[in-house]
Amino acid sequence: MKKSLMLFLVAGIISTLLVGCRTENVGDLEETQKIEIISSDDSSVITIISDNKDIENFVDALKMDDWESVDLPTEAIEGKTFKFYHKSAAKLNLLKKQKDNLNEVATMTTYENVPYIKFSLKKISFNFKVPKKTYEYLNSIEM
Repeated sequence: MKKSLMLFLVAGIISTLLVGCRTENVGDLEETQKIEIISSDDSSVITIISDNKDIENFVDALKMDDWESVDLPTEAIEGKTFKFYHKSAAKLNLLKKQKDNLNEVATMTTYENVPYIKFSLKKISFNFKVPKKTYEYLNSIEM
C-alpha cells in the first residue's frame, strides 16, 4: 500500500512539473525538440536526436508507465546521460531574437550495471527501476 501511494505521489509530482510549468516551458517529453546523449566515459555527445518522429519513438521506448520508484543501489555505476531540450518561451519583445533557442528542461542518467535511471527536473531528482527492454534500449544507443 505504501509503495503504491509513493509511486502515485511521485507520478503526480512529475506530471505536475512536466505539464503544469508551461510558463517555464517544461511541457512534457513529447514536446522535446532535441535530445543529446552524453557518454559516461568522456562527457562527449554520442548522438543527437532532433527529428520529431525519432523523438516520439524514443519517448515511446521509455515505457514510462512501467517505471517503479525505488532507492538507487549503492553499486550502481553511472552510464549515459540524456539531456532533453524544449524551445524557449518567446516573449513578445524578444520574439525575433529567440527563433530557435532551446533550453535544457530535464536530464536522465542511466546506469551500466543495473536497470535503473535517475530522472532530474531542475533541482528535483527521482530514481526509478525501468523494464528490462527499456534498460537494454537505452544502453544500446550509439552513434
